[in-house]
Amino acid sequence: MAQLTDEQLASIAHDFYLSKLNIAEISQKYNLSRYLITKALDDAEMRGIVKIKITQGIKRNQVLERKFQKLFGLKEVFILKDSEHGSDDGETVVNFAAKQIQTYLQNTRIAGLTWGSTVRSVINNFNEENFNKLYFVQLLGHAINSNRRKNPLMQEVAEKFHAKSLGLPTPLYILNPKIIPALKKEPYFKVIENCYHNLDLLFTGLGTIESFKTNPFLDKNYGPRLFQNIPEEQVAGFIMGRPYNINGEFFSDFEKHICGISMNAITRTPIRFCIVRNRFKSKALLGALRSGIITHLVINDDLAQRVLREADQLLGG
Repeated sequence: MAQLTDEQLASIAHDFYLSKLNIAEISQKYNLSRYLITKALDDAEMRGIVKIKITQGIKRNQVLERKFQKLFGLKEVFILKDSEHGSDDGETVVNFAAKQIQTYLQNTRIAGLTWGSTVRSVINNFNEENFNKLYFVQLLGHAINSNRRKNPLMQEVAEKFHAKSLGLPTPLYILNPKIIPALKKEPYFKVIENCYHNLDLLFTGLGTIESFKTNPFLDKNYGPRLFQNIPEEQVAGFIMGRPYNINGEFFSDFEKHICGISMNAITRTPIRFCIVRNRFKSKALLGALRSGIITHLVINDDLAQRVLREADQLLGG
């Protein structure tokens, strides 16, 4: 599908924020999936078409937080109570996440990040500070022919903190299995891989199979090879470029095609923040939590309840 224009994004945002239509109603009105409507609202915010100001204090659901810690072995979890105006909840999540991550960055030497609208929104919510000894490292190659919301963000976040940055100027996925081992012998890759093995913290959002397919070039030229042995209906979500199922099991065939941080380096990173503001990502989040890859989580109350219902349905089935 072609990228929506600013005028189309404004119309969708007007219907949601001002006319108070829900996602299902807007989806029917524009003949777009709920996922694409939610993505359009994210894009409207990213492009400055919509600006949201949060003035009320943030309240947390401590009962759910303790339940999630126990169920999924999380080191720290922040579940924000839903506001009276649910349209603000996504922005509240990223604003709160930014404050938590910025607190950790004070004692961090090397921080890694991925890409995407949620990560970009977290960066936009950071307050400028002087961390000139800090390095930000790009964890994955670039999603080819993607829109601006997937662009590398190291320079932007480094400027916020007067810090240094290291990019990874490669595609996210490489089909030829001989290329990635050859790249790893290059001097630059050795430098960045050394950073991967010494990360103090990383932060990321979650993807879905729908978000993969919204990049037509990626879907057409890489999808058939990447998913030739993976039934798409089994993909619950993506985290750091890697698909997994609802049980949190990663598809091993994918690993040889990923250019960037290894699973070993990811799991060795002591603080692994995941921020999810889209309530339709409950299956993606449940699978990611079951994988054990997340140590720190920021979500809202509505998404937390959806994850628990998903878990109950699976146990009941």
